[in-house]
Amino acid sequence: MTIRWSLFALAWLAPLAWAEAPAKLFYTSQTDFTEMSLTLKRADALQPEFIEVDVTLTPQARERTKALTQAAMHKQMTLYLNGRQLNTATVHGVLSGPGLRFSIPRDQLLEMMPSLLK
Repeated sequence: MTIRWSLFALAWLAPLAWAEAPAKLFYTSQTDFTEMSLTLKRADALQPEFIEVDVTLTPQARERTKALTQAAMHKQMTLYLNGRQLNTATVHGVLSGPGLRFSIPRDQLLEMMPSLLK
């Protein structure tokens, strides 16, 4: 019985050993964005607990984003802003445009606001 449970546990945990860590995409609002706007409230918001952020990337941030999303195609990628983790998602396409939209949880926005205003 012990061997059976050991094999079951091994078969269940084995995929975790080969799981790939998400790619990491870091942005600093002071150097990576030329424009930034926040949408605090929308009548048709699907997730009102999040604040939408629209940014325009600098040419350097744009190239970095394009290269990272090409390398992470169909894999997980985690977005960081000013050192804080925002979210993790699967990359389904290369992000190469000047604009980018992401969301920040409302409770994190108050903590992050001083770093966004610099």
